[in-house]
Amino acid sequence: MVRTMRCRVRPTTYRDDVAAAPDTAMLLHAVERAPDGVLIVDESGTIVYANRAMLGMSGYPDLEGRNVDELVPVALRGQHVGVRNRYMHDPTQRPMGAGLELALQRADGREVPVEISLSPFEHNGRYVVTAVRDVSDRQEAQRRLSVAHEQLALVGERERIGRDLHDVVLQHLYGMGLTVQAISAAAPDKVSARLDEVVDDVDRIISEVRTIVFTLGSTGTRGALGQELADVVAQASRVLGFTPALRLEGPVDSVLTNEIRTEMIASMREALGNVARHAKASEAAVLVTVDDGSVVMTVVDDGVGPPADAATVQAGHGLKNLHSRAAGFGGTCTLGPRRGAPGAELRWTVPF
Repeated sequence: MVRTMRCRVRPTTYRDDVAAAPDTAMLLHAVERAPDGVLIVDESGTIVYANRAMLGMSGYPDLEGRNVDELVPVALRGQHVGVRNRYMHDPTQRPMGAGLELALQRADGREVPVEISLSPFEHNGRYVVTAVRDVSDRQEAQRRLSVAHEQLALVGERERIGRDLHDVVLQHLYGMGLTVQAISAAAPDKVSARLDEVVDDVDRIISEVRTIVFTLGSTGTRGALGQELADVVAQASRVLGFTPALRLEGPVDSVLTNEIRTEMIASMREALGNVARHAKASEAAVLVTVDDGSVVMTVVDDGVGPPADAATVQAGHGLKNLHSRAAGFGGTCTLGPRRGAPGAELRWTVPF
């Protein structure tokens, strides 16, 4: 039901208005139905009218007769009295969105962020029509948008760091490992064993860096397995003296977890390093394919082939690493003569 104003503002009742002035009744009805809160306040700060939205926003069952200062947060009420008096002395129209951060204190003590417009008028005295808009939802949306922008900026920075780690640090580590392997091939046994330990350390660092890259969520690395393998091939060519062929067949990239990718790339580098150290080859090729629920990496060369003594093959330090990497995922790694041609063939298989 629409409440009546005090007689000094609207001397007729709502029913009188309906009978005498339908347009006025329609206007009052529209104000009652308005989504924003509407107050009419007299010179003393007393509320003489409040619409339904205002009552709902404030939590009071009735506001008429209360002082408008009761709707101001407690900490600001003393200051608001002076502001209100100065405004009533020289009132001006103030639209919403004037850049002020305002709040309304509800009956339950909770503060609600609002925007307020003021429109003074004269009617047997001075009054102010105050429109009050609850902007809680807008502020929450703005907060979420701000958080989203911050998260987006953070993601961008994380991806930049991930790309730098992948494109610069990892490639230097790959090259370092291959160079050390090449030096190890020509070094005395004791020195070679120590260099092999250095290669193992490099492998561990590569694995840790790649874990960091994937944790950072760098989209530039995920989905580019072919490029990563090509990078290893390019690094290996510096110590091999030739560039191995590389071919991928099937949905290799889509079936591999990040962990398997990490170990397969490290195993490929290890295998090409072994070719450089032992094979005396002039050609090599790498094939990565999907076969019956497993990813298979085959590395072949045209060199001297594996030792005839199987025990010697199994004792090889590099092959132990390759086998260990595959076994960690329930896979296998074997080295034998190349089928149908001179040289050696390494087959590294891991189920996915």
